[in-house]
Amino acid sequence: MDIITSTIIVAQNQEGKMVAHGLHPNQEQKDKHVECVGRGLLQALGIGSITFTTSYFSQKYFTRNIKGMKTSNVIISSTVFTGFAAYLTGKAALEMCNKNFERDVKKAKRLEALNK
Repeated sequence: MDIITSTIIVAQNQEGKMVAHGLHPNQEQKDKHVECVGRGLLQALGIGSITFTTSYFSQKYFTRNIKGMKTSNVIISSTVFTGFAAYLTGKAALEMCNKNFERDVKKAKRLEALNK
């Protein structure tokens, strides 16, 4: 999980964008961001598995008397819906993590400026 989390964080380059604006996060803030991204990805994975199970068995139940309804159609539609739900959940979680990360770094910078 750490490899996937690190890859996503590097791909987003959130820290690089903040450094370009003059914000320098400390190690504690970076660690909190990594934990948040990991939790977001686990949340998306959980939503995906629950969504697939629910949509598959619901479709299976409601289409049991329909002639010509193939199991492959149920699996494909459940997979597409699951992918969409997991993507949206993960995207929202990552946006929240990035927003909180930036807010924490800005807050720390303001406090540092006030203490000087």
